[in-house]
Amino acid sequence: MAIQQQAEFLQHILPFNELTDAERNYLAEQMDVVYFPVGSVMTPNRQESHDLYFIIKGRVAEYQQEQLVANYGVRGFFGEKALLSESSENEGLYFKVVEEAILYRLSGDIFIPFLNEHAAFRHHFEAGIVEKLNAWHRSQQVAASTEVMMDTVCSAPIRPLVEVSEAATLQEVAQALVSNEADACVVKLETPQAQTVEYGLLTSTDLVKIMAQPEMHARFPVKEYVSQPLITVHEFDYLFNALLKLTRYQIDRLVVRSDHGLKGFLTQKDLMGLFANQSGLALLQIEQACSQSELQQVAEHVDELVKNLHHKGIKTHYIAKLVNELHRKLINKLFELVMPEALLDRVALLVMGSEGRSEQVLRTDQDNAILYDHLQPAEIGQLQHAAERFSRAMLAIGFPACPGNIMVSNPMWRASLRDFKNQLKAWFDRPSADSFMNLAIFYDAHTVYGQEGYLQQMRQLLFSRLDDNEMFLRHFAKAALQFETPIGFLGGFISEQQGGSDKIDLKKGGIFPIVHGVRCYALEARLQQTNTHWRIKALMDLNVFDEEFGIELGETLNFFNTLRLQSMLEQKAQGRGEGQLDNKVALQSLSHLQQDLLKQAFAVVDRFKKRLQRHFKLHEVG
Repeated sequence: MAIQQQAEFLQHILPFNELTDAERNYLAEQMDVVYFPVGSVMTPNRQESHDLYFIIKGRVAEYQQEQLVANYGVRGFFGEKALLSESSENEGLYFKVVEEAILYRLSGDIFIPFLNEHAAFRHHFEAGIVEKLNAWHRSQQVAASTEVMMDTVCSAPIRPLVEVSEAATLQEVAQALVSNEADACVVKLETPQAQTVEYGLLTSTDLVKIMAQPEMHARFPVKEYVSQPLITVHEFDYLFNALLKLTRYQIDRLVVRSDHGLKGFLTQKDLMGLFANQSGLALLQIEQACSQSELQQVAEHVDELVKNLHHKGIKTHYIAKLVNELHRKLINKLFELVMPEALLDRVALLVMGSEGRSEQVLRTDQDNAILYDHLQPAEIGQLQHAAERFSRAMLAIGFPACPGNIMVSNPMWRASLRDFKNQLKAWFDRPSADSFMNLAIFYDAHTVYGQEGYLQQMRQLLFSRLDDNEMFLRHFAKAALQFETPIGFLGGFISEQQGGSDKIDLKKGGIFPIVHGVRCYALEARLQQTNTHWRIKALMDLNVFDEEFGIELGETLNFFNTLRLQSMLEQKAQGRGEGQLDNKVALQSLSHLQQDLLKQAFAVVDRFKKRLQRHFKLHEVG
């Protein structure tokens, strides 16, 4: 029984979970149980400590040259670095028991030969950060691999494809739908280039509306009535991404495609049937909400959805994409509820900061603005009152007020196009920390309601001002270096004591330098994208970043955001409200692998900072 328990224990630890049952059982047979009281010290250069340890109970801290390097808790393991490195690299290295510890011990004389005989297993300990992050995500998803959201589209009910030519009459389309028991068809359209094929969509609902029009005839050709563009999803894409597209485009069906053409339809009804037991999916009914209280309930459901998706191992980048689509629908609906109808089509509501970048997962600070043009004084007064109601309503449904007052209730962020142009110019002409911050926030803006052209005008002005001020980006980029990377000279964490725990601020140490640094490169390239991952991809396409570095940077950012989300969910479980959540993670809450990855992630940040310094010549900026 003891061997079975030890093998089961290993099955939950990466990379031991990737071994075969026989291999895990072999290692389990070689392990024994040891006990260490608080204060015990194990030093790798002593023969008795040259082993691998797995923590059953308690907590152990790793030090080198008296500097804290890592904290290990239950199911963490330590000692492998000492076994795999040269003895000179272990100078000053020791492990100290912080909480009474019960450990499994595996002799180094067993572990090293086993490692050498299993190349794939050994590769895990030698792999780079991207490979390790992918392996970590795979291990998180193993338990959820049978969950609906992680299934592929081809596993869902795909309704047969009904295809007609653009010359078909409305009557022929109706007959095709009836004979195939279908409620939609794709229409193949002729194009000037024979090599290309375009399609449109026509549904049974469209057909009824068309035929109800006066003087309509069943023999009219269908090509004048199709909807374009066709919204598709690949058969091997995740159902999760299919849900994202249905939500983003507010449609009832997707056309499923393969590498060889179109295959059929995936409907919202069928998808919702698969998701029937998934919590939080009622939030797709935001459009049916008629009051602020109903939207508040939906916002709470979004938080539940975030928690469920995170626990299933879905990457934070993908969770953020879905959540931000839902947040934008929610904000859009709330804006309609509070804004006078006569003004709705004459203003632009912008979200900025993390919401504008589609990187907000849990509801944090409001960062929003309103732009308008050609309003009369009385209408400007109406807009002011409505904007104040909107900010209060956002607060009521769980979006905390912005500490910097970057909200539509602030006249500075509720301005006419003329006034905002002057404000934008002033930020360039009178540079300061606040000016740089405001420009950074504004560059990340996205229109969620109203006149999209207003934002585009401002963005073009921003780009033109950059052309006139070649030194601007150098000063702007300096902010990416304002926080020290929390890794010491010997590779240990530099943490702060808070509430009896060693904590690290992930935003200051890792997230902000990447987000702002990439923002600087994006501004230099005059990119329109706002999301940091999209900006990285665009910079890779422009050969500003090579593929290896771009992927590494994107995966590192995703890892930081995953740890931050994990910490924030734990804070919420402890009763903290949205406005009380911070960006800090407790080292002892991280597994052995997470701490190892965190060190490598901070190393990526340091390399990126050096790259920024060289590229923007920051050593020349005072």
